[in-house]
Amino acid sequence: MGMRYANNELKEFFASGDPFDILQAVQGEVFRAVDGRKTFRFDLNGSRYFAKLHFGVGWREIAKNLFHLRWPIVDAENEWRAVQRLQTLGVSTLHPVAYGVVGHNPATRRSYLVTQDLADTISLEDLGKQWLTQPPSPALKRGLIKRVANIARTLHRHGMCHRDLYLCHFLLHQNESDLRVSLIDLHRAFSSPRLRRRWLVKDIGSLYYSCLHLNLTQRDLLRFVSIYEPRGLRHALDRNADFWNAVNTKANSLYKRHGDAA
Repeated sequence: MGMRYANNELKEFFASGDPFDILQAVQGEVFRAVDGRKTFRFDLNGSRYFAKLHFGVGWREIAKNLFHLRWPIVDAENEWRAVQRLQTLGVSTLHPVAYGVVGHNPATRRSYLVTQDLADTISLEDLGKQWLTQPPSPALKRGLIKRVANIARTLHRHGMCHRDLYLCHFLLHQNESDLRVSLIDLHRAFSSPRLRRRWLVKDIGSLYYSCLHLNLTQRDLLRFVSIYEPRGLRHALDRNADFWNAVNTKANSLYKRHGDAA
């Protein structure tokens, strides 16, 4: 195992040695360094990239996940496959430029995923904070609710669950007229021919929790429900009320545990 994919620029960059070691030595802006992973941004020949390095999770972490009936994420392959799946579904997401895995032992396996920087974007979480002092136009708010609802609906209708579906993982491409929104951070995403309801509740409940500080109106929330629900708003309120009550309960549970998402 080793480098499985790289564009021409990254192939040249990695030509002098092991890609993982080269990336580990790169000086860049670190965004996250926890749980055996490191995410950072770096510049190369005038282009900007994001790299996520996986250092191995250890047998204890693998055992803990299995004990809780969760499949352990041991390398970058899960996110690599999830990005490819989103691309086939027509959902805007990351653009990988390099990916590789080193080692066979799942506890010590090293891996990396490099993606192009999504320039001129703002997370919907940060945008929402701006709304608290500078309320958006009704058209912008309606448009973003529609975008987010359609992304969530597309994922779930095709058997895909994000598992970290918060506003901070939706990026609005600024200076584009079509309100393009990209979904990122697919490290924990998974697909199944039949998603259990609890996974759908977790996704939508997490999303709702991250919106609680935005003071969305009932009309805003019903607009999301009407777009997300395949059979429309009436079915959601009459036949699927248990699901939406569970979503509300999940969001409130997260609020009690973590406080305001903002």
